[in-house]
Amino acid sequence: MALRVFGLTGGIGSGKSAVAQHWRARGLPLVDADELARVAVQPGSDALRQISDYFGSQIIGSDGNLDRAQLGSIVFSDTEARRVLDGIVHPAVRKLASARFAELAAGGAPLACYEVPLLYEVGLERTYTPVVVVNAPEALRRARLAARDGLGQSQVEARIAAQMPLSEKVRRADYVIENDGSLALLHERSDAVLDALCNALGIDPKRYAHAGAGLS
Repeated sequence: MALRVFGLTGGIGSGKSAVAQHWRARGLPLVDADELARVAVQPGSDALRQISDYFGSQIIGSDGNLDRAQLGSIVFSDTEARRVLDGIVHPAVRKLASARFAELAAGGAPLACYEVPLLYEVGLERTYTPVVVVNAPEALRRARLAARDGLGQSQVEARIAAQMPLSEKVRRADYVIENDGSLALLHERSDAVLDALCNALGIDPKRYAHAGAGLS
């Protein structure tokens, strides 16, 4: 069976990483676009050089790594700057993702999940199907962002505004996981969606009914 890769996305603070972590624990191979983005801008990379050339050397820390906080303060308040950054990072991430999926396919994996925060924004919904969206009340998302990242209200607003409205992602989704209760309830709903997805694709859900280590 050829490898099938489905997409996992949501809005910032919706809890998609918690879903991804749970599925990974079930043994589902999972590739994280955010992790690949960090790999893509490692010291010495072409992507980091391009970012430094455009935004200036002040976005490079004393250790040679990208200063994400400094860069974030720029791009989340400047649409053009964010467009330029995406144009540098996204192609590098796509290349890394393709390599990861090739590894999984060579190993005989029938299914993998690609966690992509901006899946709809960059037009990947037709490449990685079906698409699962994690939904959460906006007030809860704002509270999570403020507590998790220590962001002020204006920073939270800017990060939410930088993404497609979560309601639109939910409308487009093939599967929706509601994250409006306990972590145990989120796991239960995540299990139900993964099982339904497996059944729809002709894959035995029991394959992912045990603790394992997916590629991430």
